[in-house]
Amino acid sequence: MVNRALAKTKDEETIISHTEALLYNFRILKSTYPKIKNLNWKILELACEYHDLGKLNTKFQNKLLEKLGYEKLKDGLGDMNEIPHGYLSPSFLNLKKIEDEFGKNNLEILCQAIFYHHNREKPNDFKNIKRIINEDLFKYIDEFNYDGIEKTTELNTKYWKHIKERLPNENSEEVNKRFIMIKGLLNKIDYAASSGVLIEHKNNELIENTYKFFERINSSPNKLQKFMEENKDNNVVAIASTGIGKTEGALLWIGDNKGFFTLPLRVSLNSIYDRMKDKIKFSEEKLGLLHSESASEYMKRNDGHIDKEHLDETKQLSKALTICTLDQLLDFVFKFEGFELKLATLSYSKVIIDEIQMYSPEMLGYLLWALKEIDNMGGKFAIVTATFPPILRSFIKNLNINIIEANKPFLKESKSGETFERHRMKVIEEKINIDHIKNNYKGKRVLVIVNTVKESQRLYNELLESKIKEVHIFHSKFIKNDRSIIEEEILAVGEVDNGIAKRPEETIWITTQVVEASLDIDFDVLYTELSDLSGLFQRMGRVYRNRILDKNINVYVYIGTNEQLPSGITRKSKSIIDYDIFKVSKSAIRDFGNGEIKEIDKMDMINKYFTEEKLKRCGYYTKVNDAINFCESLVEYSLNKGDVSLREINTITVIPKIIYEKNLESIKEYIRIYNLNESSNENRVKSRDKISGFTLSIQELEFEIAKKNYLIVEKLKLGKYQEIPVIDFPYNEMGLQRPTKDELNSVENQFV
Repeated sequence: MVNRALAKTKDEETIISHTEALLYNFRILKSTYPKIKNLNWKILELACEYHDLGKLNTKFQNKLLEKLGYEKLKDGLGDMNEIPHGYLSPSFLNLKKIEDEFGKNNLEILCQAIFYHHNREKPNDFKNIKRIINEDLFKYIDEFNYDGIEKTTELNTKYWKHIKERLPNENSEEVNKRFIMIKGLLNKIDYAASSGVLIEHKNNELIENTYKFFERINSSPNKLQKFMEENKDNNVVAIASTGIGKTEGALLWIGDNKGFFTLPLRVSLNSIYDRMKDKIKFSEEKLGLLHSESASEYMKRNDGHIDKEHLDETKQLSKALTICTLDQLLDFVFKFEGFELKLATLSYSKVIIDEIQMYSPEMLGYLLWALKEIDNMGGKFAIVTATFPPILRSFIKNLNINIIEANKPFLKESKSGETFERHRMKVIEEKINIDHIKNNYKGKRVLVIVNTVKESQRLYNELLESKIKEVHIFHSKFIKNDRSIIEEEILAVGEVDNGIAKRPEETIWITTQVVEASLDIDFDVLYTELSDLSGLFQRMGRVYRNRILDKNINVYVYIGTNEQLPSGITRKSKSIIDYDIFKVSKSAIRDFGNGEIKEIDKMDMINKYFTEEKLKRCGYYTKVNDAINFCESLVEYSLNKGDVSLREINTITVIPKIIYEKNLESIKEYIRIYNLNESSNENRVKSRDKISGFTLSIQELEFEIAKKNYLIVEKLKLGKYQEIPVIDFPYNEMGLQRPTKDELNSVENQFV
C-alpha cells in the first residue's frame, strides 16, 4: 500500500511516479543547459527525489483518498491539523552523509529548498511537526521502497536547525545565489512534472534560421548585426537608427541560447512573434508569446482553438525563445514568495530590452535593478534602442553593471554607403492648430500626432468643420473591435514599397502616441506636439521611414508657448511627461532650430541634454532612483503579490452604454457561457475575448467622474471576481468622449 501512496488525485498519481516525472525533467534540463552557473546538479537532484516524501503522512493520504471515494487510513493523531508536506519531507534526508559529502552550506540549501518549496511561511512551532514525524511518518518508512533513492531507515528531526535562519540572508552572497538556483529550479521542475509539460525546449536553430533569412532576402549581416554577434558573450548596449535591422541583430546576439525578447507594447510583441514564425521560420513549438492576452492571441492563430500544452509551456518559461512584456518576466525584483523560479531561469538566459525609452521612470528603475540581478546570477542582457540617454548610462554605472557599447551609433545607410537621412524639421512656437494643415495637406498623406485623446478630438472636429473630407482619427479610446478596424486602415494608408506609397491618396490622420512605436507606417508629412525628445524622434519615425529626404519640410513640431503648453503638459504631477524633461526637450529643439535633422543629430541631442547633470534635480531622476532604492532595500518575502505590480495599471476597463445596448443579446450570451461552470477553458477564453472586443480602458479619474455623476449604469459580472462597468459617456466615430461640464451639470440636476 505504501508504494501506492498518492501524490495527487489527478490520474491517482503516486509519490513514486510523480518523483520520476521530476527526475525526467531534471535530466532534460541538465542535458539542454549543462553549464548553468551557481548550480550543484547533485543537490538539485536530491531536492527532486526527496521534496514530496512528506506526503506519506496519514492526514495527507486521507485527504486524497476521501476525494477519490476510497476508504481512509487509520489516523492515530486524531484532531491534529494537517501539516504541509514540505515541512515533513526533509526528515527523510541523511543529514550527516549529505553534510560530509557536500558541506554544511549545501545541506542548509537543500533543507530549505525542500521545506519551502510550496512558498508557505515558516511555522512558529516545531512540536507538531516533530510529533507527526515520530508518531506517524515513521510507520511507513520500512514499507516504502523506491529504487530511485537511498533506502530511508530512520527519520531525522534535526533538520530544523538548518532552517532556523531563512535563506537568502546577509551572511553569504554565494550561498544565496546557490539557494536561489536550487529553490527556483526545483519549483520549475516540479511545475513541469505536475502539469505534464516539457521543462525546456532546446534552442538549436536560431543562428542558422537567421542566416537563412538573410539569404532569402539577398542580404548579409550589417555592421550592427556583426557587432551584436561578436559580443554575444557580453551585456550589450546598441544604439541604432530605426529600420536598420535591430531585431535580426538581437537574434544573432541570443544565438542558440535560451532567449527572451521584451517590448513595452502588446501589438509590437504580436508582430515580432509573427515575424519569428513567418519570416525567420523559428519552430512554433519552441516559440512563446507571453503577455496578458496570450491565450487570445494563440487562439487567433490556431483556428479559434487553444493548445493548452503550448500555453502552459509559455507561462512556465519553457520555450527556447519567448516574446514578452516586462511585467511577465521581471516581477522577481519584488522578492515575493516563489520569486526564485524566474530569477533562476533568467540566470541561464539572454534578455533583449527593446524600446527602453518608452518605459515610465518607475518601471525603468525596476528594470535596471532586474538587469543587475540577472547579471549577478549569470544571465546576459542587450539593450537595443534608437536613443540611449546618458542618464541611463549613469544609472547602469552606479549599479556596477558591466556593458559593452560600440564606439559610435549604427546609422542606416543607402546602398552607396551614405547615411540615410529622412527628416527636415520646422519648429513652431505655438499651440498646435489646423491652420497650416488646412493649407498644406493637398496631395499628401498627413499624420498629426498629439499628446492627448481630448486634443485629437478637438483637431478632428475643427478639420471636419472646415469641410475637409478625408479626415480620420485614431487613439486609445476606441473599443477593441473598432480599434482593430482603424489599425488595419491606417496600416494600409501608411504602407510604402520601394519609396512609393501603395495608396497615394490625399488624407489626414489625427492620432496620439498609440502610433509612436506600435505601427509600421510611413506618411509624407508629420505635424506633432512636443512631448519629450525620445517621443518626438519616435514620432518622426512614422514619416519617411524608408525613404531618402527630399527638399521639403516633412516634420512640423509645435513646442507651445509659456502660456499655452502642448496638451497633456502641466507643471503639476498629472503631466504626461515630467515637466522638467519637457523643458529640457523644448530647449534642445529650440536651440537646434529649423532645417534638416540627421539621425546623428537626434542622438547627439539626447547625449547633450539628457545627462545626469541636467536631470539630477528633476522628478524623473528621483522616480528612477526611488524605484532602484526600493528594490535594493526589500527584504525577501516581505511583500505579497497583491502589494505591488510591474504592470502600470491606472485604468478601468469599461463598455460604452451605446455599444452595450447595440450588442446586448450577444454580450449577455458571452457572459452566460463564461459564467457557466460546465464551460471549457477554451470556451471561456473565446467568450472573454468576444466581450473584450466591446471594451476600452479609461483613466481612474474619468471613472471617478462617471461614478460621481451617476453615469455607471450597470456592472457586468464575469465569474466571482471580475466586473465590467457600463459607462454612459458619448461614443461615436471620435471614440469615447468625456462629457462637458454642461452635460455633467444636466445629469446632476436630474437628482436635485
